[in-house]
Amino acid sequence: MARSTPTYTPAINYVIGIFLSAILLFSDINYNSFSSVRSAFKASTLYVQMLSNTVMDEFNSVFELLNSKQMLLESNKELQDQLSKLQTKEFLKRENIEQQTNVINFYQDLVKIFDNNHIQLFKIASIDLKNYLCCSSHRLFLKNPNHYVLEKNLPVFAGKSFIGQTEKSWMNFVEVILFSDTAHVLPIKSDVFYCDARGKGKPLQMSCLINFSQSKLNSQIGDPIFTSGLGGVFNSDIHVGTIENIKSISIDETEISIKLIADPLKENFYGIMGNKFNET
Repeated sequence: MARSTPTYTPAINYVIGIFLSAILLFSDINYNSFSSVRSAFKASTLYVQMLSNTVMDEFNSVFELLNSKQMLLESNKELQDQLSKLQTKEFLKRENIEQQTNVINFYQDLVKIFDNNHIQLFKIASIDLKNYLCCSSHRLFLKNPNHYVLEKNLPVFAGKSFIGQTEKSWMNFVEVILFSDTAHVLPIKSDVFYCDARGKGKPLQMSCLINFSQSKLNSQIGDPIFTSGLGGVFNSDIHVGTIENIKSISIDETEISIKLIADPLKENFYGIMGNKFNET
């Protein structure tokens, strides 16, 4: 409970306090009675100050160390990013050189195989994969950055074999109809027969009908199939596939199934053979 009036202190208490203070002051001035106490207080103050300075110095050191580590981490990350960019550029440079070398070798092989210098190389743009894997339409699209105006039905090859022929060129692309397209017909031959092979609408598949009974057809599975040169589009004697199956259709008719050797899903560059390539 709070007091409502101030507490009374006798005057004698003040007198005694002043008297004692005077004695202590007189004693300290004349005899340095409290010098040790003052020294101890000053020393403790100095120790506290030194300790405080030491703590602050340690704190500053730790803070600077943390800042230094952070700067090192940032510098290290920056150097890693630069190194990664340099490695990427070097990789792309090597890839580009290797690709250019492969293209040059591919072109030289084509010239040698087909004995024709009128060859232009094109890089694949896309393949109609959905239809290629399931349906009758098998089309390939090549990049045409130079806007060459290409005639229809020019032979197209990949690797060391023909793969189809040009259908049309538009904008920056060349459309190619593949041998496996059901609308494509290719004159072929073996050591035994000639026939017009038609695409089966399945990847790498063609077939043709022979007017021989299977018993009289002297052909076997695995025999090579070549272009016949008939029709005037494709060079003759180019290996395009092998016999995969021989099936009797009637007494005097046999179906020959052929597996093509040039796979459009495994090639990046294609050659087109023509007398001239005109730019738009």
